[in-house]
Amino acid sequence: MAGSPTPHNEGGAVPRPIPNWRRGLAEAFTQRLALKGTALLLAVVLWFIVTAKEPNQDLVEVQFAPQLDSSLVLKDPPPPIHALIVGTPQELLKLFAHPLVIKRQIAANSPDTVVVDLSTSDVELPAGVDAIVRGVEPRSVTLRFESTSSRVVPVHSAVQVVADSLHPSPPVAVRLDPERVEVSGPRQRVLGVPYVVTARVAIPATDSLPHLVDIDTTRLGLRVRPSQVKVHLVPAAATTASAATGAKF
Repeated sequence: MAGSPTPHNEGGAVPRPIPNWRRGLAEAFTQRLALKGTALLLAVVLWFIVTAKEPNQDLVEVQFAPQLDSSLVLKDPPPPIHALIVGTPQELLKLFAHPLVIKRQIAANSPDTVVVDLSTSDVELPAGVDAIVRGVEPRSVTLRFESTSSRVVPVHSAVQVVADSLHPSPPVAVRLDPERVEVSGPRQRVLGVPYVVTARVAIPATDSLPHLVDIDTTRLGLRVRPSQVKVHLVPAAATTASAATGAKF
């Protein structure tokens, strides 16, 4: 009995069956794509929600704004300051639109060099920002002021009005022009000068012409501008009426 014929492949190569693990891997990436895409999207959204609510910490720049007296002038700008802030990413983003500020009052009688200690309580968080200040760097700031300054002070009269017994005249008063001058020099000395005084001169009560009188700087040790004032003798009644008008307003 003749045997059955053997199948013959014209190409000479016998095709191999696809392994089960490869078939399963292909099905994992190709089947139910819509369902798997939805699950991936939900996982990403959930990750963003959890991350947005989880507190983070970041170093944020702080503006140092010392409240200076008018007699104080800084030599150099304050150094950069940073604060360690803890809060959600959403709250930390608000700080870019509303910078942090440290304010500190500096008295007029402060020395030329002042060391200001900083703490977390000094950092002012903007309204509506829910965050916590954990630290400040640096912990102190050195402020250096100019050693000289200037300010405007009133002028007091030391002019003596001499009455003329032969030619009596109505009572007169002394009016100064200007009534205030600028003094400049060492800052601490400038702060200690409440006013300046004219030189002691005598003017007859009947003299109606203006007189230039020096400011007495003998013991002042400061520069005065202007160094002279005009002295006018005016009727005392007019001076009183002018003062009353000024008090009314």
